[in-house]
Amino acid sequence: MKTSVRFFLVILLAALTMSTIAQINNVVVFAPKGEKFTLFTGNTSHNSEPAARVETANPGGPTFKLKVVFPDASVKEITKLVFNKPHGTMFFKVEKNQKGDYTLESTTSEWMDGSTTEKNAPPSAAAAPSSPTPNENKSDQPKKGDATTSTKTSGCDNPLSEPDFNGQLVGISARPFEPMQLSAAKKMAETHCLMVSQVKMVIYVFNSESSRLSFAKYAYDHTYDRDNYSEVKDALHSEKSKTELDRYISEKSK
Repeated sequence: MKTSVRFFLVILLAALTMSTIAQINNVVVFAPKGEKFTLFTGNTSHNSEPAARVETANPGGPTFKLKVVFPDASVKEITKLVFNKPHGTMFFKVEKNQKGDYTLESTTSEWMDGSTTEKNAPPSAAAAPSSPTPNENKSDQPKKGDATTSTKTSGCDNPLSEPDFNGQLVGISARPFEPMQLSAAKKMAETHCLMVSQVKMVIYVFNSESSRLSFAKYAYDHTYDRDNYSEVKDALHSEKSKTELDRYISEKSK
């Protein structure tokens, strides 16, 4: 059973990854205060003249490097390793931090203030879609009477729809090292509400039993159908881990 589930996960990740690569989206880098720069992905420049806003095609792949170079050579260039994400335009803003150094930070939308006069800069853009709001994708939420649905967790009203979860799963699997995968998985669990079946799918990404158990414990407080959480033990390998998870659930339920 475990072998067939892992095989299914590999096939799913391969299909989703190919779909993600096929649907290459854009990368937008902008300076809200109007500072001009040249944008590179890897060693490729994307604007012949310095600009306060540069848009280019997403280069694809699990990761890529962004570099921002300023006309003034005395201003330190910015480099950032970006973990790719499926679907949607990726936005990054150039601005100074509290120390006065320029940084490149990811943001969910594009905004330009009145000091920017680039002709290709739109006055405003709607926020890029991320996860569904509590009133969206109701059809994807577990229905009453579902075999996998029981008492919902307090504060966890809108579990991730399968398409959104699959996108998140591809992003987690694309991390180059397991500690980074675990960190990304915990962030997803904290930010979104998961189903027990989704928790199990994430656990199958990890190779080490310590990572599996760590995520199994962490996700407990962020799971919709928590009454079914004992099923998560199926994704653990050792009896010691299963016993420890049972003890953890028992203590949390007191």
